[in-house]
Amino acid sequence: MRIFVALAAILVAAGCRRSDDAGRRGDTTVIPPVSVETASHRVTRSCGISGKPVLTDNGIGDLKVGIAVADLNDRCEVISDSEEPGSEGMNERVVVVRIGGESVRGVVTNDKIWRIELTSPHIVTPDSLGVDTPLHRIASKRGARFFPGEDGVYGFVTDHCGLSFRFSVPLRPPRGSDWTVEAIDKAHGEAVVDKVLVTECQR
Repeated sequence: MRIFVALAAILVAAGCRRSDDAGRRGDTTVIPPVSVETASHRVTRSCGISGKPVLTDNGIGDLKVGIAVADLNDRCEVISDSEEPGSEGMNERVVVVRIGGESVRGVVTNDKIWRIELTSPHIVTPDSLGVDTPLHRIASKRGARFFPGEDGVYGFVTDHCGLSFRFSVPLRPPRGSDWTVEAIDKAHGEAVVDKVLVTECQR
């Protein structure tokens, strides 16, 4: 009798094991390692930046003037891609890229970045020019010039071809014509940059 009971217990255990093995073979779900996937995501979406983002004369990291939007999507964290009203009253395609925790806009033409617009003071050039830079500092740079635009006065310096620094000051001096460096510095030297545009250098 004891032999019969022992044999029955062995058969039941074997049957449960076969059922469990069959269930595992039928489960084809694959769960990838989370840490590997996360690490891969960080590498492929770093936008070519390993440390603090730096503003250069053609962009920020892989967000450069002329890069194809398809390539940008592979390299950077693109958080939106949409049509928006432009400064001249026509819609324009705009992509927004997250870089170093900041949102940076890129205007698209023919599926490539045509202009980059920076409004964050936390990304500046190697010589610390960018949003919140006083007009007086731009005026003191080599080859400084100021011209009126659609939405403010833009400053340009020789050492940063491709960058233009916007100031929300009167487009013309009180007596008309254009601002000279001396006149705008005297009248609005304390005004600060509120937007930096990056376009193709035209030398």
